[in-house]
Amino acid sequence: MTQRNLRAGLLLVYMMLLALLASTPWIWQKWSPGGFAAPGPFFCKELLSSGGDDDVMIMAFVVFALPLVLRVIRLLCPVGVYEVWLFYICVGFVGFSLMLASLDCADVFYTAFVLPDPALAAALLAIPVAALVLAYLRAESRPTAR
Repeated sequence: MTQRNLRAGLLLVYMMLLALLASTPWIWQKWSPGGFAAPGPFFCKELLSSGGDDDVMIMAFVVFALPLVLRVIRLLCPVGVYEVWLFYICVGFVGFSLMLASLDCADVFYTAFVLPDPALAAALLAIPVAALVLAYLRAESRPTAR
């Protein structure tokens, strides 16, 4: 496999991971039972006062559409440093949102991996994989000193 084919394949993988992350809120709404409260045997939707907030926190994953649109616009260009910054800003925003969900009712990692919720688990696993692919693509696109 040539370097060019590797780059094209990794760009495709990166864009597919971003599409998965951006579509997580719709997958969550359609097929997920909702956030699970780990100490108690109930879903957060069953709480009438604050249970629905956890589903709103998952909507934060839609911000990954921004790096996806930027990558589609710059499809044939090398990865820029601002793409990396935008991706990590989105990761920080989603991390903050998931932290708020865990403070409210849901135990995010218990819901994703023990319950299990495949949509949330795939999204949580896609974030570090996308970060590694993006780091490789950025390192590969930087000019080297000769």
